[in-house]
Amino acid sequence: MISLLFNKIRFHLICYFSKHMCPSQFSLTSDEAQKNDFYEVHIYIPEASNEDISKIPENNRGALKVKCEFMPIKNGKRWGNIIAGVKKSREDTEWQPTLLSADFLKHSRIDVNFFFGLWDFREQKCSLLTLIRLYLLRKLRLVYLEILFHKLKKFINKHRVYRKIRTPLRSKFEIYEALMSSDDFLRKGTFRKSELSKLIFGNHYVGKFEIYQKVSQSLDWILDSCVEDKEIQIVSPNQDHDPLYKMKGNGIHYFTLTKEKLANAENNRVIQQQQVRLQRWMAFLTFLLVIGTFLTAVDNIDDAKKYMVLLLTYCNQVISYIGAKL
Repeated sequence: MISLLFNKIRFHLICYFSKHMCPSQFSLTSDEAQKNDFYEVHIYIPEASNEDISKIPENNRGALKVKCEFMPIKNGKRWGNIIAGVKKSREDTEWQPTLLSADFLKHSRIDVNFFFGLWDFREQKCSLLTLIRLYLLRKLRLVYLEILFHKLKKFINKHRVYRKIRTPLRSKFEIYEALMSSDDFLRKGTFRKSELSKLIFGNHYVGKFEIYQKVSQSLDWILDSCVEDKEIQIVSPNQDHDPLYKMKGNGIHYFTLTKEKLANAENNRVIQQQQVRLQRWMAFLTFLLVIGTFLTAVDNIDDAKKYMVLLLTYCNQVISYIGAKL
C-alpha cells in the first residue's frame, strides 16, 4: 500500500517536471541562459517486470538490463496515470513517440536535471526524497537558498584550501599518509606528482603563484629525499614535468614505524592529560578538606570559649563568696 502511494507521488512529480520541460535546444552560457527555469528528465526502464524485480535484493538491482530510455514531452500527462514522451532502445537509431504507465516508474532509474539561469542541478538515480527536493526548488523557489548554500560552501572550501597550501610540507609522513588513504594508489601502486598534490591539497585553484611554487618545491625536496633513502623509486625518469613514482618496502616500513610512534605519542599525551586532570582534582579535594578542617577547628574554639566563660564566672562567684565570709 505504501509503495503504491510512493509510486503515485513519483508519477505526479514527473508530470510536474513534464509541465516545465526543457526545450529541444537551449543555452547554458549565453545571455538567454538567464531565463532558464525548466527540467530535463531521463527514465531508464528495466526489462524485468515489477514482480520479478521485487524478488531481487535492492543492492543487486543495479545489474538489471535496461529495456529503453524514456523522456517525457512537455505537458505529457494523460488520463489514466499515463505520461506521453519519446523512447529509445539499444536497437533504435531515433527517438519514437510512446506512452508510459505510472506502474513502470516503480523500479525505473530516474535522472533529473534542473536548469535555473546559469545554474544546473543534476541528480542521478533519484529517490522519492530527491524528486521532492527538485520539485520544491522550483515550486517554492528554494533554488535561491540552494545557490546561496553552494556559494557559501565554495567560499569556505576556497579559504580552507588556501590556508592549507600556505604552509609547505614538512615531513615525509604526510606524503605517505595521503598515499595510503588513496584507493587509486593502493590499487595501482604508483603515483604521479600531480596526483599526490591533488591528494594533499585538493583542487587548489585559489591563492598566489608563489604559494604554488613553494608547494611544488617542497614536494620535489621531499620526493628527492624519499628516493635517496630508497623508500620510493622513479619509474619514468624521462617525464621530468610529472614523473611517475613507485612505493618500495622501505617506504612502507618507514610509514608503519612512524605511524606507530605517532600513535604511542598520542596515547602518552592522553595519559598525561588524564594524570594532570586527576592531580587537579586531588588538589581541589585537598583544598576542600583543609577548609572543612579549619571550620571544624573554629567551631571547637567557639565551644571552648563558652566553657571558659562559664568556668571563669563560677570561679569569680566562689572568690566573691569567700571574700564575703572573710
